[in-house]
Formats: sequence, C-alpha cells, structure tokens
Amino acid sequence: MAKRHHNKSRFSQEYENAIREAQSRGVPDHRFVGNVVSGQKEYMDKEPLYIRLTPVCFGIPFDETLYSKFFTIFYRNGRIMPWDTLASTESTYLPEARNAIHNMFLETDFPYLMMLDSDVLIPPFLVEKLMSHKKPIVGGWYANKNRLERYTPHPIVYDYVNTDANGNVNWKHREQPGTGLEQVDGMGAGCWLMERSVAEKLGKSPYDMAGGTEDLKLSKKLLDLGIPMFVDWSLHCPHMGVSWV
Repeated sequence: MAKRHHNKSRFSQEYENAIREAQSRGVPDHRFVGNVVSGQKEYMDKEPLYIRLTPVCFGIPFDETLYSKFFTIFYRNGRIMPWDTLASTESTYLPEARNAIHNMFLETDFPYLMMLDSDVLIPPFLVEKLMSHKKPIVGGWYANKNRLERYTPHPIVYDYVNTDANGNVNWKHREQPGTGLEQVDGMGAGCWLMERSVAEKLGKSPYDMAGGTEDLKLSKKLLDLGIPMFVDWSLHCPHMGVSWV
C-alpha cells in the first residue's frame, strides 16, 4: 500500500483566500487557527473563520446498524478539513475493524488518529478540544448501553484493579462522570484521539478480545507501556441506542 501523505503548506494560500472572502462578508478577522484552549462560546463566535490546519485521520468502524444522526452530527461537528482523511472497514467485529483502521493509519504520515464509533454523537469542535490538551491519547466519554429499566448507566471509564493468576485483568467502572481533564486507566475507544507516536509504539493490530473487551485490552497495553490516557469530562458524547441520553 502506498503511504498517504498530507501537505499542510499547500493550503496556506487557500486559508488566506478564505480569510479575505470572510472579511468581504463583514466577518471580523479573528484568525482562529490551531490549538484551542477556550470555551464553547468563543468557538461558536469565531466559527465563520475557523480552519484547523493540523490534519487528522478519522477512523470509523461501522456497525451493521448505522444511525443517520451519526453522519448528521459528524459532518456538522467534526469540522472535516480538505486535508483530513478517513479510514474505515466493512467488518462489524470490533477488534478486526479497529485493527484494520489502526493499520491503515500506520500506512499514512498523519499526526493524529481520531477513532469514532458509528453510534457515538460528538459535540462541537471535539477534535480541536482534544488536540488542545497535547496528550498522547485523550477522549470524550459516553455511557454504557443497557436497556434494563432497573439499570443505572455509567461512564465507560475504568480504574485498573489487578491481574489475576490466569492473566485476566479486572477493572472497576466509574459510577459518575468527573470534571475537567483527568488521567484514567481505561475507557471506551469510541471517541478518542491518538497521537502517531502512540500508534507506532503499539505496533500493528493491537486490539483483541482475549479475556476482555478490545478497548480495555488496549488500555492495559498502554498502562504497561507507561503511556498515560486522559478523558475530558466536559466532552459528553451521547451513545445511540441508550434511551436515557
């Protein structure tokens, strides 16, 4: 497979042209580009001139059930740039799908992989907010799926407990969402941003379900590698098929 490249410099003139066009329509020149550290109101105020220069590979493992809301929200809130790319697969078995996407990403030179599940709805400027933290791997959060009325949903965010004599890893899930940016031991892979250096350290096909779910197995590999994982509790992603979100 030929390696797919991005070329940020060739879009500089296009960016300047977009600025001039926006100014001709009376939009203030905020030059809102790059790392994002401010609140959502400021994002929305400056949205007409927003251009993210850092390219991202969006990895989406499609499920057999594809919600129309996913694409409606994804194209509105994902803010896809012309220099971004998409990695996907027809496989509905998550470890295989995630491995295929991960391996496709390794064949590019893109700096970030944004893994998104097709039943997760993302908030505005998700990628930029995650990127602004400058962490090796960081994600938003979503609740688990369970339709039993007596069951209380909880964040798919976990603390590592131990590994038993048979090699089975035990985790304890969070009962309630936290606040701010927090380092955690494990979380769901349906909404996380991974730096290229992390993907390269993990190597090819790092996902499997031997003794656990594929995202928690990957979380344990990150723990073993000493790579910190973070969740931004301000980024709540509704989980389609869960009646209480």
